[in-house]
Amino acid sequence: MAQINWDKLGLGDKLSLGFSAGSLLTGILGNNAAANTEKYKLKSQALSLEHKKDMAELNAKMIDSQIGQIARAFDRQVMIKTMAAGQAISSKKTSFAARGVDLGVGSTANVFAGAEILKEIDKLTINSNKVRAIQQKRKQKFNLTTQASMAGVSSDNLFSTASTISPFLNNTSTLLSGGVDILKNLPEGFFSAGSDSDSDSEDKG
Repeated sequence: MAQINWDKLGLGDKLSLGFSAGSLLTGILGNNAAANTEKYKLKSQALSLEHKKDMAELNAKMIDSQIGQIARAFDRQVMIKTMAAGQAISSKKTSFAARGVDLGVGSTANVFAGAEILKEIDKLTINSNKVRAIQQKRKQKFNLTTQASMAGVSSDNLFSTASTISPFLNNTSTLLSGGVDILKNLPEGFFSAGSDSDSDSEDKG
């Protein structure tokens, strides 16, 4: 059976072996630091994207409230315009009736018909503006939910990538190359001295 004979190592061999071992240790520590740095960087990016996703989702929910406020504001405009137009028409009817004017014929009827048409045009204009404003907000919400979804996917991918980073795997090639380098610096017969002793013992027996 082969035995290790430390007496085979001269001063130069020991220095070379120490240097190789030191280089191997330095490489392992460097790989560990690089792996941890990369993992931290990926996790930091993932957390940033996760925050972006949360903010986008929050803003999207706020838009729902804004849409409700916009709808109510335009509905109030319609109510105010309709009431104002109705009061104006009523005042004119009262005035014409007091003067004995027939409200249902001729130019008088046209005046009231025109007033009703203008009232409906105002309502249609306000409702059209309401629809446009709500559509713009819904488009903003769609963009925000899309951003949130994309940020969430990217965040998950970065967390997944970070979890695969292993200092041990990074050190595999370093350990192999460092081990080979150490073995190359060992003197000839370093592992074979024990075999010679065993042979001598067998011959004496």
